[in-house]
Amino acid sequence: MKIVRVESLIYGVEDVEAGIRYYEDWGLACVEKGANGAEFQLPSGQSILIRPATDATLPPAPDGGSTLREAIWGVDNAASLEAIGAELARDREVRTDARGELHARDDAGYAIGFRPLSKGSKPGAAEASRMNRPYDPERRARPKRVGHIVYNIPKAWIEKVLAFYLERLKFRMTDRALDTGAFMRCAGSTDHHNLFFATRYDQPSFNHVAFEVRDIDEIILGGKYMKSRGWQANTPVGRHILGSNLFWYFNNPCGGRTEYFADMDQMDDNWKPRIWEKNPGFAMWMLNKADAPELSRI
Repeated sequence: MKIVRVESLIYGVEDVEAGIRYYEDWGLACVEKGANGAEFQLPSGQSILIRPATDATLPPAPDGGSTLREAIWGVDNAASLEAIGAELARDREVRTDARGELHARDDAGYAIGFRPLSKGSKPGAAEASRMNRPYDPERRARPKRVGHIVYNIPKAWIEKVLAFYLERLKFRMTDRALDTGAFMRCAGSTDHHNLFFATRYDQPSFNHVAFEVRDIDEIILGGKYMKSRGWQANTPVGRHILGSNLFWYFNNPCGGRTEYFADMDQMDDNWKPRIWEKNPGFAMWMLNKADAPELSRI
């Protein structure tokens, strides 16, 4: 079996209008919008769904309120989907919906689903070229894909949760800090991580979802636009240590946070996981008002 990526994320949101407006400002393309919420699609074919928190068809969430209700993972083919269903059915309920998607719960209690990959568009050659194309100072971020998701869980749960993802769903460990959590990638991905469980919290909750953009310019211009629209940044701009990706986080009315990221480390099966007694730190560098006063004004 080979899981490749996050395929779709489904939110249950108390203020649906604010949630829709947030993701429109974030730079996603809305393909459907109505009384029951909205669907956004990325160029990769991945999707974000916003539904009312009162929607009885949504799985309950451990943390309640506006939050991620289900993460759907994309698999490489029908045989992988069948293998995952058989593996999970050994000790938990697995439901198949009318579209053939599988639905279950992981060992932290979060709702998870599986379906074959959606097809997305491929960037054209002109996108990478700057020939006779001055950079637009009003450019907004246009995320290309969902890169990873992060959950918070109590530290006492971590061994059981890691065994579920590593042994049963064949994720690969990339880095683990014994005091803060574990980074994993899908078997079909070379990103440093597609999934992270943070153990700095007493209660389970959704932490954030990360969207890849082109570069540092797009991170800053995207964040500048978000701030101009009244959304609150959760961090300054920086570069992580584990994963090495550039980042800027914002508070999301749908639950948790969203992250613009770029330039993440890439790993294959030759990579040897690192085990850290203590987390080496959140960021190599992180701009703040003292370092860059102009950043607080954008």
